[in-house]
Amino acid sequence: MDWLHPFNILLIVPALLGLWWFQRRSLHPMPAGRRRALLVVRGLLVALLLIGLMQPAWRRETHEQAVIFVLDHSQSQGRQGLTRACDRVNALIAQLPGTTHVGAVSAGRSSRVLLRPTLERPRLEPHFDWIEQDGAQTDLESAVLLARGLFPPDTVQRLVLISDGIETRGDVLEAARVASAVGVMIDAAGMAGESRPDVRVARVRTSRSQLNEGAALELAVEVDSSLAGSGVIRLFENGIEVELRPLKLAVGQQESIVFHRTPERRGMYTYRARAQGFAGDQLPENDEALALVDVLGQPLLLYIEGAPDEAHYLADAMAKEGLRLETRPPRGLPDTLDALAGFDGVILSDVAARDLSNPQMSALHDYVQDLGGGFLMIGGPRSFGVGGYYRTPIEDILPVKIKAPGVQMEHSKALALVIDRSGSMGGQKIELCKSACLATIELLRPQDYLAVVAFDTAAHWVVPLGTVGASKAATSQISGIVAGGGTNLEPAMHEAYQALKTAKARVRHMIVLTDGHTDGGGYEALAAQMKQEGMTVSAVGVGADADHGLMQRIATAGGGQAYQTTDPANIPKIFTQDTMVHIGKLVREEPFVPRQAEQHPMLRGWNSQQTPALLGYVKTQRKALAQAPLVTDQDDPLLAIWRFGLGKAVAFTSDCKSRWAASWVSGWPGYSRFWAQVLREMGRSTHGRGMELRLEEQRSRQALVTVDLASEPGEFKNDARVTVDVYFVPAGAGRAGSQHLTTLMLDQTAPGRYEQSFALKEPGVYLVRAVSGGDSTSAGLVSNVSDEAALGQVNAPLLEQVAAATGGRLISDKQLELPPIDSSHVQYVELAPPLLRLLLLLFIADVLIRRWENVLGIVAASRKG
Repeated sequence: MDWLHPFNILLIVPALLGLWWFQRRSLHPMPAGRRRALLVVRGLLVALLLIGLMQPAWRRETHEQAVIFVLDHSQSQGRQGLTRACDRVNALIAQLPGTTHVGAVSAGRSSRVLLRPTLERPRLEPHFDWIEQDGAQTDLESAVLLARGLFPPDTVQRLVLISDGIETRGDVLEAARVASAVGVMIDAAGMAGESRPDVRVARVRTSRSQLNEGAALELAVEVDSSLAGSGVIRLFENGIEVELRPLKLAVGQQESIVFHRTPERRGMYTYRARAQGFAGDQLPENDEALALVDVLGQPLLLYIEGAPDEAHYLADAMAKEGLRLETRPPRGLPDTLDALAGFDGVILSDVAARDLSNPQMSALHDYVQDLGGGFLMIGGPRSFGVGGYYRTPIEDILPVKIKAPGVQMEHSKALALVIDRSGSMGGQKIELCKSACLATIELLRPQDYLAVVAFDTAAHWVVPLGTVGASKAATSQISGIVAGGGTNLEPAMHEAYQALKTAKARVRHMIVLTDGHTDGGGYEALAAQMKQEGMTVSAVGVGADADHGLMQRIATAGGGQAYQTTDPANIPKIFTQDTMVHIGKLVREEPFVPRQAEQHPMLRGWNSQQTPALLGYVKTQRKALAQAPLVTDQDDPLLAIWRFGLGKAVAFTSDCKSRWAASWVSGWPGYSRFWAQVLREMGRSTHGRGMELRLEEQRSRQALVTVDLASEPGEFKNDARVTVDVYFVPAGAGRAGSQHLTTLMLDQTAPGRYEQSFALKEPGVYLVRAVSGGDSTSAGLVSNVSDEAALGQVNAPLLEQVAAATGGRLISDKQLELPPIDSSHVQYVELAPPLLRLLLLLFIADVLIRRWENVLGIVAASRKG
């Protein structure tokens, strides 16, 4: 018996004496027998109440055991090691008493329950898919913590760790200390995996994680080997191989190969070292490792120019202003967040949407919104609405609407869509065609005319010619298009032509689409006739099998545009682009002098009297929350700015080269100053003033984020609000986009220092952006794919420490059963509940004694009734 407050027992005698004293002086007319009974009952009530306040508990010991086995199923064990581990567990289970609860947990990159504790004796069988699916790491800590939560209550708790003790994640010794504190004992059995020929790139160590451009960087590639042979180590910088070294290894040898690099431009550099050419290497998953280095320097912006021959105008002008532009064609726009993170801003100049992939546009969207990057779209005949950006991720970023302003929509338009629905258009193609038709309808006004004709070997009306507002069933009709049959464009094109002839509209346009060769003829003549009658025809060829020559001839004869694409995903972009070009009339090519409508830092020193005229622009509309400090002579936005997420987005609807800005680039002194001010204001500051961000990977699958803030040199900034956003790019994801992992609020841990940790989800690149007030900075961290090595060794010292920390023992290979333990589990049974029930009974007895006459009256009344 145990008591929490045993000294309360001293109050029982005084309490009983006090109760007796009050009872003697009671004037209640009660017989002496009842008075004595009442005194006894109340004495018991007081005594039990005081005993309950002492919080008694019955101490009971039990020797019933529960044993949970933790099996290592990482790649270092291999098939032979896992088989031997399961055999060892089955042999140990067979020797346990029948009253012992038995369970099993496996440990790899993640932990899983193999057998919940039970008195049955099922046989564990090795599952080799565990190794392939989840064996790239060894996290014994997580497995121990999982097993701790599986023990049945009121048992002696015992873990048996069967592993080589070579952990690559977590800290099993810390988990053992925690288990010991709650009474769990851990025995350890060293189980070496099969020694297989293996070369492992353990890690890439960098001399500095952050340096200035032009500074020397040292990269040490650490390699372990369990085979003898020759091969090479390749070093990749941002995906490009920059150096190759021959390497000769011996069994058990550890080598450190040092590379020297001098990054010339600022940005986030990814270094990847890969071992190749070693004959017999049986564990290729660990043949490479990654490292990230942040290179600081002058502002760097990515310049994507649709007319590469004219990119030098802006690039040369900005070089004079101390701004560096890295010029690339549209395919050079990165499609991952980590690749964009090294740039202060991105410029898209006269680039059509169909020249960019959806992953590229999504990455750019996230770069501005989440990483605070700057974005500038410069106009041209392939930009904004005429570039096909309607309903794309980039449209969301822009501070302008890319539809034509209402003043240009005075007269109704007529549009006919002629869509191939032959059998080759099945699947994704026909679905994207339907999406393109629906997106095109949204660009039209209710009073505009629309007709949709589908064709296989014959023409099939989908939406007869009529106004968009009157055709309420157009959406469902288009959605019902089904692919099937041959290909003959001529009947459908002729039907659409006859319909357009009847449309009372000033602008009449046809778009035809096919993915193959078509029967019939006379297409060029029909297109030419339509042009003579005031109609235009554009043609789209989809896929390698399309007759692109015919599409070009139709478009040329019909005064429209010819498009060819091998990616069906471009169909909606092409349709919306062509519709805006021919229906919206978005391009205005007439000279005008820009007019300043409001003050803005981008226009410091602006003088409208000295600014040459521009020769054209793309019509847009300013969004409600955007600023438009420069406008055209018709008050359309020329320069528009707004904040999008953490970044800034800017639109300049004219161009920056010789087509519309010929007078600007040919000799206007303000050209370079204007663009330098726009880019500096638009671009982000990658590293905040007085703000330093560091990332450090810890053993327990955690990453520590540390931010040091200084208000002035030598002065710490305290009580600040510091938040970080963590983004994750999975290893081996290729061209997949990033994922937002978490948002953290950092805690101040020292003067000017703020820290917080986050869990490393899985192998890959982690990008962190820290924000405090108006300052922000970014950094990256790499978690490598696999640290496993098939060396056939056991980390015996670690296993001994784990066992010793919990009072357990190291089990040798010769032991056929678990060593006996002289231990018991103490169970405390609280006595408060039965005491409360007894107090309730005594209280009822007290009431009955005091109200005995009432009880007799109730009994008598019940007998009469």
